Amino acid sequence: MNLTFTLLSVVSIWSIAVITPGPNFFITAQATAKHSRLAGIFVVLGTCTGTIIWSFAGYFGIAYLFIAAPWIYTTLKIGGGCYIIYLGIMLIINSCKSGAKSDIPHENSQSNFSNWWKGLITNISNPKTAMFITSLFASVLPKEPTVFTGILIVTLMAVISLTWYSFVVLIFSSKIFRHYYHQTQKWLEGFAGIIFVGFGAKLLLNNK
Repeated sequence: MNLTFTLLSVVSIWSIAVITPGPNFFITAQATAKHSRLAGIFVVLGTCTGTIIWSFAGYFGIAYLFIAAPWIYTTLKIGGGCYIIYLGIMLIINSCKSGAKSDIPHENSQSNFSNWWKGLITNISNPKTAMFITSLFASVLPKEPTVFTGILIVTLMAVISLTWYSFVVLIFSSKIFRHYYHQTQKWLEGFAGIIFVGFGAKLLLNNK
């Protein structure tokens, strides 16, 4: 299996995984539409940092660690599921507090670091990501991959994530969308909160 085919396989599979809406998408969209493009960008940077961490972990076989010590996987899954549910509950609470002036943009009360941290934690709170990445590597990597190949693949995955979520920020920071968001903020945040609670509950209740 040559390097070109390996890279194309990773790009195609990871692109589909990234554009599929999930917690990373919703947290990026919500931060951008509610606060600012800059807030969304730092959430994206946090998400991409998480992607790099999970990618290196997957490349070096964290799945084997999960198999050898199942309690680590279980602990990460419970912690991640609870965190995502917490984010969902906070969104639902905020949607209930939204008043008649919801069309007025909110200033970002969080620091750039806080937004970066939120993106990072949202990304790494799901250990299933590591399992998916490990499975991806197992299916596309040659028998004895080099360190250069691993670095190249991780870089590609980070670039794909950065490109897609930056596009999400660009769309959700447009004047038209921001106006629409602030007009319907109560319902959109409530919907996003329900989605987050659903993701977290699925993570907690799924035995696989």
